[in-house]
Amino acid sequence: MEQPKQRDADRSRAAILDAAESLFAEHGFDAVTMAQVGAAAGVSRGTPGYFFGTKEALYRVVIERAAATFRILAETLRARDAAATREPAARLGETVDAFLALLTSRTSLVKLIDRENGIVSGEPHAEALRDALEGLGDDRDRVALVALAMCWFPVSHSGAARLLGVDASAPGFAQVWRDEVLAAVGVAERASKLRQVAPEPPSRETPAAVAERVDVAPPARVAEAPIAHEERDEPPKKKKKKKKKKN
Repeated sequence: MEQPKQRDADRSRAAILDAAESLFAEHGFDAVTMAQVGAAAGVSRGTPGYFFGTKEALYRVVIERAAATFRILAETLRARDAAATREPAARLGETVDAFLALLTSRTSLVKLIDRENGIVSGEPHAEALRDALEGLGDDRDRVALVALAMCWFPVSHSGAARLLGVDASAPGFAQVWRDEVLAAVGVAERASKLRQVAPEPPSRETPAAVAERVDVAPPARVAEAPIAHEERDEPPKKKKKKKKKKN
């Protein structure tokens, strides 16, 4: 049977991590103190140091937990796909739903991943979405990129998104926006299957070559008629008059 003291320790540790995640995401590493984390978690000011040692160590654990959250999401979606046969469209819809639900319910994850500055290797949000869409084959990366951009930007750049008419904090945002994401992904998916053929440059063939290619004889060259004197620029020469012979 689990001891009450252990349950309290686990609860305190989780509360500290939740408080630190919110504070670090909102204010950044330098502006947050361990005492602030303790106060926000509802524990004594020395408790965060007791569990995690230094602020740097606490920050690293917070970032690693944020990255792990995206990996767990991808594993959950892959396991769901393996348990049931689904069409790619249905699989994509469930993935977008789950991704948007996570981002909008824990916006601190978005801010932390954006500012983590290499503490965690890789790109956990992009990797998670790509892994979750593994069944899409060759279209996976392109679809994942469009979905990531459209899901991530309204949360990570909320001010710019509101300026453009999209409010990620509005009620029902995830349900409405998922249709926009799926529509955009559908366009990208179809475009990836079409080969764009560049138009041929204008022909520089000579008239004779064109006529030979299309099996049409070129027009015959018309000989130029001599130009009459009156049509020339030079005036006609005057005829010399014959002199009469004297008797």
